[in-house]
This record gives sequence, structure tokens and C-alpha cells, in this order.
Amino acid sequence: MNKLRQIIRLYCQGTGTKTIHGILGTSRTTIKKYVRIWHELGLTHEEFNSKSDSELSILFNTTATKSICSSRMQELELLLPDYCKRLKKKGVTRELLHLEYISKHPEGYARSRFNNAIHTYLQLSKPVMHLDHKAGDKIWTT
Repeated sequence: MNKLRQIIRLYCQGTGTKTIHGILGTSRTTIKKYVRIWHELGLTHEEFNSKSDSELSILFNTTATKSICSSRMQELELLLPDYCKRLKKKGVTRELLHLEYISKHPEGYARSRFNNAIHTYLQLSKPVMHLDHKAGDKIWTT
């Protein structure tokens, strides 16, 4: 989500997609996709910044199947931030979360699809930072 925030900030400052690509190293197609979605949502820069990472993930996570997305998947996507937060606690397993999900939503997804949705959500929320350095230029001590 940090890259998304940087892309929108730079775009609002009048920076072009090629320059954003050079600064962030994100593909120009991805930059154009995020800018298009941002325009479609009609958000101002302040409204965009006030949203949490989970809200932005739901708004900007568009895959090829997003248009065909069923109401079951939309319900599950709304529950994922809470489930993933609870998954970090001791004693909470995916199996327990799935049993709770099925008890509240009897027509919900089976365990494999449920686990796949959790895995996908967790992958979207993992930040990655690349450090460029010259070999032997600095000594890294711990």
C-alpha cells in the first residue's frame, strides 16, 4: 500500500507515469491502472490519504475475476481484515476461523478457497523494500 500511496501522491504533484516508473521502479502499466482506478473512484488526495490500508486494498485490488465476483466473495473480502488480525493471536488457526465463517455463512466457501482468500490477502499486505547498494561499499554490522 505504501507504493500505491506514493504513486497517487506523485501523480497529484503532476509527475508523469514515466517519471514515477523511474522513481519507484513500478511498471508503467500498473501505475496507469492505479491512476485510472483512482479517477474512477473520484477521490480527492485528502480522502485517499484518510483511508486505511485495508480499505485501499479492497478498493484497488482489481483482478480479472473482480467483475465476475460473487456476493459470497464480497462478504468474505469484508471479513478478511478482521480474520487476518485475529490469526496473529495465539491459539487461533485458519481451521477455527473457517468453522466460525461457515457457522455464520452456511453457503460460504469451503476450507481450501477460504484459505486461498486469506493467503492472497496476506500477500497483498506484506510490505517489501529493496535496498540498492554497491558490493563492498559499506560494512553492515549487527
